[in-house]
Amino acid sequence: MAPRTYRMTRRAAASAETRRRIVDAAIALHAEKGILGTTWPDIAKRADVALGTVYRHFPGLDQLVPACTSENAVRMRPPGASVLVGVTRPEERIGRFVEELFAFYGRSAPWTPRASIDRHQLPVLDTILSRREAGLKALVEETLGPLRRRRHALDAALALTDFGVWRSLTRSGLSTEAAARLITEVLVTWVNRRRVR
Repeated sequence: MAPRTYRMTRRAAASAETRRRIVDAAIALHAEKGILGTTWPDIAKRADVALGTVYRHFPGLDQLVPACTSENAVRMRPPGASVLVGVTRPEERIGRFVEELFAFYGRSAPWTPRASIDRHQLPVLDTILSRREAGLKALVEETLGPLRRRRHALDAALALTDFGVWRSLTRSGLSTEAAARLITEVLVTWVNRRRVR
């Protein structure tokens, strides 16, 4: 009985390794071509597997997209509530949040613009991105704390920390860190001014 178990374990390990190679290839291609611009033959060639192997692991985009976005989230480490642990002052909370979010944007920059385009034709991707956006909104609310109840505070914070703002600032020559400091300063100044009124 032991040899059969050993063979099954080896087969499962080989299958997991093949699946990993396919996901790695798809993630890289999605950064280059977008999800809709990537074909199964492209993935098979990049992963160095047979086309049928790709289809066996991922019959369609409804299976491939969640696998890729889950793996990419592990690699890209989007910020969560843990970034605020131990930070109590509103200005520091805003600074930490913006710093962590902009660093994430820097790590995920190859995929974000293409995903924003592809989501309109891929319901599975739109669902995943909508969940992430809801999570980001919840994190902004937690970052602002009681300040979120101030008129337009949440909307302003979401707008000023959007991926497009990070991209515009870094394309204009600012580093990710400098862009985060600038947006933190703008947000903190705005919130403090609103507090005085």
